[in-house]
Amino acid sequence: MEVDDENLAGHLQTPDFFDAEQFPELRFASTGIERDGDRISIPGALTIKGTTVPVELVGTVSGPVTDGYGKERIGLDLQTTIDRHDFGVSWNADLPGGAKTLADDITITANIALVQAG
Repeated sequence: MEVDDENLAGHLQTPDFFDAEQFPELRFASTGIERDGDRISIPGALTIKGTTVPVELVGTVSGPVTDGYGKERIGLDLQTTIDRHDFGVSWNADLPGGAKTLADDITITANIALVQAG
């Protein structure tokens, strides 16, 4: 996870958020792939803090293109929205005026490059 704020990066590792010491991995296991042109849908199970919830990643496919080494590459730009409370990520704080620091719904984005083996 990339975060520009050093204090926030440290807080995200604590039990308030991801409890990285006890749960060092976030995991997604797909149960299928559906493609329609450049659109893709990947249903599966997302595990955060030991809790697994079904989700669907949706997005676009680009390529294939041949890279400078003669390998074919395909790009996937995917996203899903989760309710962080489903995974036990419940920390929040009040802002001046009564609003909350964090929203309940979180969008997860993944940019993946698949490279032909061999």
